[in-house]
Amino acid sequence: MRAIEGFMKSFGFTLDPIIIAMICLVVLLVNFAGGMFSNIILAFSGPIQERKITKRTSFRLALVSELFLIVYVIYYHVVLVGKLDPGQIIFWVFTLIAAPLLAALGAQLTYIAFAAKIEELKKKGKNMDRAQKGESVSADNEDAEDEEEEEDED
Repeated sequence: MRAIEGFMKSFGFTLDPIIIAMICLVVLLVNFAGGMFSNIILAFSGPIQERKITKRTSFRLALVSELFLIVYVIYYHVVLVGKLDPGQIIFWVFTLIAAPLLAALGAQLTYIAFAAKIEELKKKGKNMDRAQKGESVSADNEDAEDEEEEEDED
């Protein structure tokens, strides 16, 4: 605990440095775990239909954690301390940038493990979209698309 307290004091946090460290660690770990779980859940769900990044649940959860952290930063510096040092600015900016990057890293790590399954579910989603739009997809076209994708992967 003394090491964490000393580390936080080096950034200029004198009031409740342990609480700040714990809040930041929780936000960073939750983002990393959320990124991992998003692709795990995706791999074991049904057919995947492409959506914009802003409509994805994982993006929204990462945004909520960022907003939570920003609200705490404002509360800490306006209500509790009343000042903001340059070291603290560096600490907060790093934390705000690191959180979504850890979410992306966690998502990429699990994507590597479940890439084949996720790509298969994406194909099923595309076929469902085509069927809903009224386009017919013959079995020959599907086999040709599968062969092309296998060649691209090699």
